[in-house]
Amino acid sequence: MALYITNTGLEALVVDGAIDERQLLAWYEEGETVSAQGGSYRTVVLESGLAIIFRVVEDEIVGIDMHMKGRSIWTGKPLLRVGEQEPLSITLLMTSQSERSAFIATLVHAATLPQFDEDSALDLQVCAFVQALDIYDSRASYEEATPLEMQIGDKKILPYNFIMSRDEAIAEDERERFALAQTLVLIAAPVIAVETRSHGFGESSCIVATVGTEMGHLDLVFSESQVPTPLKKGA
Repeated sequence: MALYITNTGLEALVVDGAIDERQLLAWYEEGETVSAQGGSYRTVVLESGLAIIFRVVEDEIVGIDMHMKGRSIWTGKPLLRVGEQEPLSITLLMTSQSERSAFIATLVHAATLPQFDEDSALDLQVCAFVQALDIYDSRASYEEATPLEMQIGDKKILPYNFIMSRDEAIAEDERERFALAQTLVLIAAPVIAVETRSHGFGESSCIVATVGTEMGHLDLVFSESQVPTPLKKGA
């Protein structure tokens, strides 16, 4: 995964164009440690519920992830690994138990799990960090503005880049371009709730919007700078 500075409104974490390592180390020292296979995780949770997760191997930080704590729970079955795996992290293509829906998830505490396979059912507390957001007043407004062949079904989840990276009907260089961002998932979903959350770090805050999907509720994390107009319940 990564540090989502724009989504979380943590621009104050960037000093002179670089991440403030002193602040990261301060959070690291405050964090709680969870042992894992091959290393450990040290996690600090800000007032907003934003978790900053340090992946540690032999006392060395090998990666940092972000996750927003919440109440959105999905149950999925692992299907296959996606992309290059990082230490103490795993990204998976997963399906619903009915196998009618598919999505891609990066498990932030992957190495704490016992061995699992495609017959396993995992309960995941989920969030998504928004890359782009189009806002419509209603489903009808979305359909009026979007050509039929480009529409995503109501509440549907589409692992579009993953699918396109394996489409033999397109050129190899196009497949490679899609493969660079395989974790991108497209969703068209109604907004159930919207709230602004303060991190307790300077004046920084972010927006968390809960939407309804075929897998269940999903918390979207983004900042005011990412949306042209305010997002409201019912959009």
